[in-house]
Amino acid sequence: MMETTEGIVRWSASHWGAVIMTALVTLAIIGGALRRPLEVRQTVCRALAVVVGLIYLADSGFILITQPHGSWEQNLPLHYCSMMLLVAVFALWSRNRTACWVLYFGALTACMQGLITPALERDFPTLRYFLFFCVHGILMPAALAVPLLLGMRARITDALKSVLLMDAYLLCIHPLNLLLGTNYGFTTASPVPGCILDYLGPAPQYYLLLQVPAFLLFCLMALPIRSRKSEKYTDGESQNAQNEPINENLASRRRAENQPRQGRKNTSRG
Repeated sequence: MMETTEGIVRWSASHWGAVIMTALVTLAIIGGALRRPLEVRQTVCRALAVVVGLIYLADSGFILITQPHGSWEQNLPLHYCSMMLLVAVFALWSRNRTACWVLYFGALTACMQGLITPALERDFPTLRYFLFFCVHGILMPAALAVPLLLGMRARITDALKSVLLMDAYLLCIHPLNLLLGTNYGFTTASPVPGCILDYLGPAPQYYLLLQVPAFLLFCLMALPIRSRKSEKYTDGESQNAQNEPINENLASRRRAENQPRQGRKNTSRG
């Protein structure tokens, strides 16, 4: 059944095309690098960070120049998915642990909702259509790269921290919405009819009702990629990245210990 949003028909051919293309690009990026050495996977993530940054600049520049939403207040790059692009650039480039998990949990929930129920004022084949789905689509491989390419493993505290940081965004953006009469983060109204927020009451109370379900969902998302109790990670380090320098140090020490022994053996033979 087709449902109409402003400018695009949900699950029409143009919507399905964008969703399928997102899946194919995600499969190509993640599948192509999955079995590569860690150094290659990290390089792929940094290249992906550059692509995400370029998409952010293109989308923000297009909106600021063309003003598709009316007055300048309505055209600032302050929506959650725009902010998530910046998080993705920082996370994939620096491998900062907190940024990586905010990207993973946030993109695969809130930003994926944007793919499923697009709040898009222009349909195919306009430039706005392509930029919208590039913004939301590129976040899918970026998020999956955290566990699959960087090899990072989640903890329950990562899920909790991600919920709190997402709440911090909402707490900061809601007063600005009230001041400017905007709807960034959709704290004053749901984005489109039929999205999940419509079933949770009026804005912004629906975000209060989402707190516990969001945390439980993040915990479920962390289960397949959870870390063991014996594993210890620092910000921006995967298990493989952490073990490699340790193994190198051990090998260097063993070589240094063996050199004097070999010297003593040669002296005794002489």
